[in-house]
Amino acid sequence: MPTAGAAPVKERLAWPDVAKGVSIIGVVLLHVSLAVPQGMESLAAEINHVLDPLRMPLFFLVSGFFSVKILKYSFAELFTRRLWFFLVPYVIWVPIELWTKFREYNIFHETPMPGPWTYVRHLVEARNMAWFLFALTVFSLILWSTRKFSHWAGIAVAFVPLLLLPLNSEWHMIGKAVMYLPMFILGARLRSMINEFAATALEPRRIVFGAVFYVTGFGVSTLAVALHTPFAERLLLPLGGSFGTQEMQMIINMTVHLLMLPAAIIGAVLLAKVPVVSPVLQSLGRNTLPIYLGHPIALTVLYHYNVRAEDWQIQLGAEDVWSRTSTWMVVAMAISAIGAILFWLMMKVPVLKWTLTPPRIDRLIPASRGADRSSRAAQGQAVQLREGAGASRRR
Repeated sequence: MPTAGAAPVKERLAWPDVAKGVSIIGVVLLHVSLAVPQGMESLAAEINHVLDPLRMPLFFLVSGFFSVKILKYSFAELFTRRLWFFLVPYVIWVPIELWTKFREYNIFHETPMPGPWTYVRHLVEARNMAWFLFALTVFSLILWSTRKFSHWAGIAVAFVPLLLLPLNSEWHMIGKAVMYLPMFILGARLRSMINEFAATALEPRRIVFGAVFYVTGFGVSTLAVALHTPFAERLLLPLGGSFGTQEMQMIINMTVHLLMLPAAIIGAVLLAKVPVVSPVLQSLGRNTLPIYLGHPIALTVLYHYNVRAEDWQIQLGAEDVWSRTSTWMVVAMAISAIGAILFWLMMKVPVLKWTLTPPRIDRLIPASRGADRSSRAAQGQAVQLREGAGASRRR
């Protein structure tokens, strides 16, 4: 029994983990659909496509939701308690994932294996399957840099990447920032509002609100497709960079993502109340890292290597069950699960687990300047008290 006066244990919210669970399933299904011939034309891919506006935006919203504490961190605390856990798995596993893919190209296309600088460039430019770790690092730095900003000024910073969008063709992470940084910043800056909304998400007024915004977002997306007129040429801008169809689509995507977020939260809250489904999604949501890092390596090594070596002809509606797209979609999902499980098991192995969840280093770093100043102030007050007490005794 808890002792008298003990603080109650705060129960972990279910819906954010459910949201991340849905997100990771969608990500894996997307990669499987891209890997299997004609997979993007399958029913599963079509259903997943409907969830496109919710998948990664919801992931970054929840990531920001759990990052609000960094607004109180010093830079040393930010690095040791947050960035360290993104950078270590990124720097270790991205080169390994890239090597397996380059090796595939080397074997089946006779493409020369690249030198070390290619790996460095892919790491720095975030051109890899783990780009989200790079994004979380950069987004956390941006959020932390706004810690002294007013509430709305901090939110406004989320849209600054729009000014850099013309440079997207040179660095694709600008486009990612345009679409996902607002979700991350809003998740942190509007945490209390999101909490309040989620707590009453299944009330009729909330459902109507979410439905109206979702339909509006769907309408914007549909209208954009109907009026789609590709730029014949990219527009070169006076200050450098260019603007074209891809950049315009990113602005549309960002708008649609924002409009559909209330419905996404309502959906996550609803799923969190479904027996069996909720615990499974929560478990997946709490283990997104091994799934994200493990499934692409497994797909390359266990699927691509073998399918290419055997030269299997795969297509929709094939008579032979082993030539059907649907069969290989199931196989590729199973392979992805194997990769995720292996990485999850790796997190249980001493030392090896540090490549995914590195040991804490915050206790090894000297206290931040703020803490030093507080300590010095406290010491100064103590000295003054001692001197005052000494003077009183002398009097």
